[in-house]
Amino acid sequence: MRHGLFVMVFVLGVASCGGDAGTTGTTASGTTEAGNEVTTTLGDTTTSVEATTTAAEVTADDPCALATPEQVAAAFGASSASGEPLVARACSYVLEGGIAPTVEVYHFGSSSGWDGVKAGYDENRGGVTDVDGVGEAAYNPNDMGPYELVVLSDDLIFAVGVTSASGPEIEAAIVDLAGAIAGS
Repeated sequence: MRHGLFVMVFVLGVASCGGDAGTTGTTASGTTEAGNEVTTTLGDTTTSVEATTTAAEVTADDPCALATPEQVAAAFGASSASGEPLVARACSYVLEGGIAPTVEVYHFGSSSGWDGVKAGYDENRGGVTDVDGVGEAAYNPNDMGPYELVVLSDDLIFAVGVTSASGPEIEAAIVDLAGAIAGS
């Protein structure tokens, strides 16, 4: 049920194209790039994942092409099945033995829709909080906090979210996977 609610809230959030921009700034500290490996530190938790797919190579027809099971597994410390396509250009990865049971990755389209997507989040999801250090621009929707991260990178808008777990390790893993997808 929580997954269905997450997808429904996402669809409502993207459906609107108006609203006030009520953003504040935060930083995902310590996001660095060493070759293709992305390392993220939030608090006492550090995770690393290899960036193997670039966002520019993905089409809206295949949201599961945004992240490989290996990238998801590395970020969340688990084994990951192949992604399963969902409604609303979403892909769900079922994890085994990690810090979260599932991870969702969403494909929102090209960068030309960035302002509309953000306005939808502002209007329907309680605003956003900007996050530095991932992609060209990124934010957390205020209703999900650090458990969903929307990113603009390489003319692509995508999000990574977890609805079934919380804590600093989850926050770091979301940033880590988003960084790997963005190649930053």
